[in-house]
Amino acid sequence: MRVPFVLSALLAVCSLSGATVVFHGGAGEVGGSCATVRSGDFRMLVDCGTAYGDGEGRTSGEKKPECGFPFNPKAYGDLLLTHAHQDHAGRVPELFNAGFTGTVWVTEATRELLAVAWKSQVIYDTCTERNWRWAKQTKKPGTRVHWHRDCEWSQKIGLANLGTFHGVYADLQRHLGATALSSTYMVACRICQELELKEMLGHVRTVPFDRPVAVGPFKVTFSPVKHLPGAACIRIEEGASSLLFSGDLGTKRSHLVRTIQPARKADAVFVESTYGDASQGTPKDIEQDYARFRSVVGKTVREGGVAWVPAFALDRSQRVFLEIKRGMDEGTIPADTPIHYLSPSSRDFTALYIDHPEWFDVPDMMGLASLFKQTKKSFNPLARRKSGAILLTTSGMMDTGFSLRFLPDLVPQEKTTVCLVGYQSPGTYGFQLKQIAEGKSTKTSLRLREGNSTREVPVKASVYVFSCFSGHGDAPENDAWLANNRDSRIFLVHGDAASLKARAEDLRKRFGGSVEIVEPGHPYEF
Repeated sequence: MRVPFVLSALLAVCSLSGATVVFHGGAGEVGGSCATVRSGDFRMLVDCGTAYGDGEGRTSGEKKPECGFPFNPKAYGDLLLTHAHQDHAGRVPELFNAGFTGTVWVTEATRELLAVAWKSQVIYDTCTERNWRWAKQTKKPGTRVHWHRDCEWSQKIGLANLGTFHGVYADLQRHLGATALSSTYMVACRICQELELKEMLGHVRTVPFDRPVAVGPFKVTFSPVKHLPGAACIRIEEGASSLLFSGDLGTKRSHLVRTIQPARKADAVFVESTYGDASQGTPKDIEQDYARFRSVVGKTVREGGVAWVPAFALDRSQRVFLEIKRGMDEGTIPADTPIHYLSPSSRDFTALYIDHPEWFDVPDMMGLASLFKQTKKSFNPLARRKSGAILLTTSGMMDTGFSLRFLPDLVPQEKTTVCLVGYQSPGTYGFQLKQIAEGKSTKTSLRLREGNSTREVPVKASVYVFSCFSGHGDAPENDAWLANNRDSRIFLVHGDAASLKARAEDLRKRFGGSVEIVEPGHPYEF
């Protein structure tokens, strides 16, 4: 049974010179960014991302199901994407499958990254019902599943050997008994992936930074914010009035970023507040945290352990990889340490980072080419090792993918060191480990859920938390980005309740202008 879109209640209506903005996600929460901008009969979307959920009722770390949209995708002619991260662009495959046939507007770097991101997301679209086909008997390992109508290989399966199923991806997994924690697994058909990806990319139109384009009655401008390559804030103008969507703002804590320009003045600004309620520390503090990461990894490896870094496939993994290279160059991490880098999409992102030095303020990523070629694509968590190793996996919250697959084998090992380098949504296994590491939980085990059963996994690994890898600007950096908009109407989005409240109170005191938290169903009159 399809579950209604969990964020359908999040509707914030803002009128501005004949334009209306409706938030469908990203209001009062981290993730799920999606908003409608409408003028007369014309309507377009800004972002269409996956929500992380709040973890209520979850023991396995699985994301809350979210299916369907509180609007008709067929009624939209355009979609503007601020950047390629899943929480801003992860539901686009579902949007197409629900009937959207319009134009997707992105920057050039975002288009390159989406070509990798969507290739995986078309498979893991947990909401679109498909007609799945597979060969029940095959010499190849794993069950290779097909779904695209034009896939020639699926048509070659004989009727006597044909397995079929109609439903969503998650139901197919359960039908085949294929989960991350079982020995049975599925393999997505590469031809089906490429066919669906080609169809979606055919709708994408790229635009340069800071060059206005006409989208319906609006003039739209993408400007860089350096959250990751291609990431942009989006300025929407109609006549003399202007709206500004920040997307996710970058940070100079990243070793790839040197400068971030303030936004132009707008009548109203919708600004993210993921970590914008506090300072992440001085530059010296940040460099000490980076050094602590290199030291922890180096110490683990020298003692024959596995330094395990679960990280988001896009941008976080690449910055971690860069820091590993820095540690090897300075001698903190042994230069001959084997690096097991498993995620195909993460590897593809890294290849793009290396091939496009123009995306960054510094050319450091180019120096990773040689080391990247030496990384290993496989890993046995139970192998006897003569020396230490570094393991890079996805997901960063340890709730899916290789991270979830290795969790029951690695976490009980005393020689394992888990380095948490990104946001951990409540309810995920990464969040539970973070609570243990920070002394906020007395638990000494994780309860892993597989199907209808659960099992306790003791936590004997060392767990460390590093904030230096965050890709979001903190309060001082976001203030600098808002410097030209101190007297504009400011609306806070993309943050948890506590962060949003603290941020609003602080901005009201220092800016002295109108600062509001976008609320569900509340109309804002300009």
